[in-house]
Amino acid sequence: MRDIQLLHTLLEYDYPQVFVARDAIGVRYVCMVVDEGECGPVFLCVPVSAQRCIDLLNGKLDLREIYEKPELFEFYHAAPDDLTQAFNIENAQFNETPQEWLPEPGLVFKYTDEVLIKAQELNTTVAFASLAVPEASQEARIRSRKLSEFLAIYQGALRNLARAAAKFNGKAIAKGEEPYETDVFGFCPGSFTVQVRSAESCDMLGENKALISAFTKLNEFLSLADNPDDAVAFLLDIKGHAASSLISLLSFISENDCPFANTWSTPGMHSSSRSRIRVASAQNVIQRCLLREDIGVEELELTGVVDSAKVSTRTWRIDVGSVAYSGGVKEGSSLNLAGITVGSRYTFYCEEKIEIVQGTGREVKVISLVRFEPFMD
Repeated sequence: MRDIQLLHTLLEYDYPQVFVARDAIGVRYVCMVVDEGECGPVFLCVPVSAQRCIDLLNGKLDLREIYEKPELFEFYHAAPDDLTQAFNIENAQFNETPQEWLPEPGLVFKYTDEVLIKAQELNTTVAFASLAVPEASQEARIRSRKLSEFLAIYQGALRNLARAAAKFNGKAIAKGEEPYETDVFGFCPGSFTVQVRSAESCDMLGENKALISAFTKLNEFLSLADNPDDAVAFLLDIKGHAASSLISLLSFISENDCPFANTWSTPGMHSSSRSRIRVASAQNVIQRCLLREDIGVEELELTGVVDSAKVSTRTWRIDVGSVAYSGGVKEGSSLNLAGITVGSRYTFYCEEKIEIVQGTGREVKVISLVRFEPFMD
């Protein structure tokens, strides 16, 4: 006895007639109604490999072959009360499908959730990032400069969103430690679509928790973009580098006049998550953000030995352990560096913002000193 849960409905009439389900360790089952009992429909379930499941979903294999030529001669019965919950299956007392239960030849399905299918095929977290650039209207084509810049901004946004989500959950990611890596593994025509997958080992369900949290936050933001007040409220909630990265993404969309859509999935999801943003929406949110200087700022406290403090240029450098930090005095501040003794320990209270290098999408962190005080042991 084991429990399975419905993943994809392939044929429905009053209730799902044919569907794909999975058990706790990821094994897929094709389930087909074969009888009507007193308590409802009875399904015949047969386990299938990942590739056979994909072939069925893509219309490369008809339903009859699944039951007539199973990979394993194992069959199960199920009579679920509620298909929205996990339900039990029991071994059937036969090793081949009764002839009267075999479906007609030629019954094929075309399940259209391409991103979910790809996640299941690769057994990992997958995303399709689509840019409706003018040059991609007839073919999979994009300016190389534009693609390079987008990938840098997109990756930066995901990285900073993953950090923000981890911090919110009380599991902050250490500075210098990357939450994950991604690989580009393909492109699609139409709007230029970059196919991205987790580059690292996932858990047994093919899920990368850091990447999932980043994609969830990104799509949540994109879904709010048509309402600038809601979008700005979201940015104010996450603040810091994550907010700066999202604003950089909006700027890329606006400057390149390309609507953007992000669709992502893990193998265990029922359907992929898709959100999109129009150019006009991106521009409206940017205009609101210009009124809020605090959105992209992170507070930074540095305690270490001051290496330099130049009054004329209002610049400084401080060594915190083995890491050197440098910056300037916050613009508009009257703070004077003349009182600092070079070689002594101080605590610098700073603001850190991310700026994007135009044309490359590379992130540069700019640190501005707000105040300082001698460090007292």
